[in-house]
Amino acid sequence: MGKWALACLVVCGACANNVAFDKATGPDGKIKGALPIALAENAGKAKGIVTYPGGDRIDWKMIELPEGQKGRLELQMTYSTPRPGLRVTFDVFDQWNVPVKEAAVSGKGKIKSATVSKAAGKYFVRIYAPRRGDAGQYKLSAEFHPEVKVDGWDPTKVPVADPPKLAEIPEPVSTCQVFDEKDPVCATKCPSGAPVDWKGCPKATPPGGTGGIVVPPPPPPPPPDKPIVARVLKVDISGDGIDVTVGGGSELGVGKGWKATVLRGTTTTPLSGGAGTVVRVNKTTTIVHVKLTTGQIGENPNVQLSP
Repeated sequence: MGKWALACLVVCGACANNVAFDKATGPDGKIKGALPIALAENAGKAKGIVTYPGGDRIDWKMIELPEGQKGRLELQMTYSTPRPGLRVTFDVFDQWNVPVKEAAVSGKGKIKSATVSKAAGKYFVRIYAPRRGDAGQYKLSAEFHPEVKVDGWDPTKVPVADPPKLAEIPEPVSTCQVFDEKDPVCATKCPSGAPVDWKGCPKATPPGGTGGIVVPPPPPPPPPDKPIVARVLKVDISGDGIDVTVGGGSELGVGKGWKATVLRGTTTTPLSGGAGTVVRVNKTTTIVHVKLTTGQIGENPNVQLSP
């Protein structure tokens, strides 16, 4: 980021609560004023700055694909911010202003991407600062990969032979393994699932007798989930503390109601003041909010997640 741009974003951040998000925006702050991204050899680039506190929260871009062609549109955005914890993101709309894709985190660092399959016509990209106080400088790249067509070949007109017929399978012989009142074999049997008064089942004896139907006990309850110790993968400054991403998620049984505790050093002893809140559980990671510093997390990199 250039020195001027960085200074602008920092100064704007000081008045986040006093400036309307669109006070300083240009025509590209609305979809009607979207700036075109020209494609040269099916690739194009754009850059700019968005700042919520600076009154320029949204930039719109427009991409027009080659006429009559269909294919895959790949978008990738890198961005930088004046201080840690700020974000910039984007989403994609078609030519009828219908949302078709939201950007997702791609790899490491401040990179986001989106892919539109079977893309054709025009697309509008909205680049914006998602939260009050967010600001950053971005670079957006677009690549179009058209579908390859073979002249003179129509797959719908290729003759396809009928598959061979399967041999008939005889009806299975009933043994009444599962209760079915319409199965005549079940009239003389007492299969699993039959009611207590079924004619094929033995009658229960009066109290004190030794015969009758034996009802199996209910299965024992499942064992409680066990706590796990997860390693810190990423740290983001957030509000009155930090958001810590740890390596352990729903695949290991972690749930939203779980508790989180930062451990002292490499021991299993809880760190004083290290109690945290589970913010989000992903498939392989969990995000925990703690009221600690990044330095404390660097010295104590393990977090215990427990039900």
